[in-house]
Amino acid sequence: MRRLHCGIVPMDVVVTSERAGFYKPDPRPYRLALQELGAEPANTLFVAGSGFDLFGTSAVGLDTYWHNRVGLALPEGAPAPLQQGPSILPVLALAASPRIKSPAQH
Repeated sequence: MRRLHCGIVPMDVVVTSERAGFYKPDPRPYRLALQELGAEPANTLFVAGSGFDLFGTSAVGLDTYWHNRVGLALPEGAPAPLQQGPSILPVLALAASPRIKSPAQH
């Protein structure tokens, strides 16, 4: 798999709503990302920048950390995230937790 380098973080896949043909929170962009990564929702943690992502991630079964930098309210009718907070640092612990399996554990 070819790796993309966006700034300092290498990425295996970049999926945009335009490329998927549907805008979030439609579940199809999330499904496309999982498909291209060869990942299962149960083994994947999604980091959301918007509470509206929770509609789409929930529809495909993705555990979601909402990086809620400014403390916004959960959008009306949105499913609750696995966890949320103003810092991205809790993602490290969540990714290492037993509920999320690393690729080596498949």
